[in-house]
Amino acid sequence: MFNRLLKTAAMALTLTASVTAAEAREMRVSSFEPAQGFYSSKILQPWIDQVNAKLSPKAQFKLYPGSILGAPPAQAELVKAGVADVALVVPTYTPGLFPLSGVVELPGLVDKGATGADILNTLSEDGALDAEYADYKVIALFTTPAYRFFMTDKAAETPTDLDGLKLRSPSKFGSELFGMVGASGVGIPAPQVYENLERGVVSGAVWVMDAYRTFRLNEVAPNISTTGFMAQPMSILMNQRAYDSLSDADKAVIDEMSGRATADWIASVVDQTDAEIEQAFRDAGEVTFVDPDAAGMAAWAKAFEGAPAAWVAEQSDTAAADAALSRAHEVAGH
Repeated sequence: MFNRLLKTAAMALTLTASVTAAEAREMRVSSFEPAQGFYSSKILQPWIDQVNAKLSPKAQFKLYPGSILGAPPAQAELVKAGVADVALVVPTYTPGLFPLSGVVELPGLVDKGATGADILNTLSEDGALDAEYADYKVIALFTTPAYRFFMTDKAAETPTDLDGLKLRSPSKFGSELFGMVGASGVGIPAPQVYENLERGVVSGAVWVMDAYRTFRLNEVAPNISTTGFMAQPMSILMNQRAYDSLSDADKAVIDEMSGRATADWIASVVDQTDAEIEQAFRDAGEVTFVDPDAAGMAAWAKAFEGAPAAWVAEQSDTAAADAALSRAHEVAGH
């Protein structure tokens, strides 16, 4: 199925590219979000505009949003295969490909995007992530802020409030975390979360405030717990061959617009937007926010105290995972 998808996308792009020589020189940036989505409009397009202004006319990027080139889980393989030259990738959508990047999913490790970006870029600079990104030119490694719990009937004030519930899960490991508090994780595509909350298929979801606003989840899940559940790793990756084919001058431009500085810029946009949206909902007074105190946060930490050991045990190289976890705690100031 996936191979057929790649062939179909490649054929379509070949036909499109043959229209004019100018189009043939455009490098394709894939986003599974629509053009108006947060990462498409606030991160990818501004990055493209800044880079294109410095690149030569024969090396220009163009955004292909809305999963035109492939579904969300396919993004990393699309870049590797050259169907996309650059893509927004969620590493945890493809279990096993980017194992150590998943360290940021551990509860309590990441509070804001700035912390997550610092962790992943430090691990990258240390060489800990070299193996998993060996096939790519890494443009940026970053994370979401810590997820909140969005609940339909009752806010998740304590871990016991989740016992027996079904929740929309962000990843395989997220579902395992739910199991630690007696809940079950259900995989639901983003556009279908509203419907499943409304119908009672799931009692809640863990996500960021931008998604809460974009998908109007306030209408069906008006209870928000600001407990920092986990964060999700994110990346912008470039096809290594496409990068290698550029002139030295154009490579220098890409290098300038890659790495920690770019990740820090993304994190600042992510964190500012997240905070602004939360404040807007608080000011409107139409949803209920539950902010755990120190004792409440300690209860959540206790509920997930087995998560680090479980995460390390799942990795093929447990020594590398243990080292990455220790480094992540050091960077986060724990």
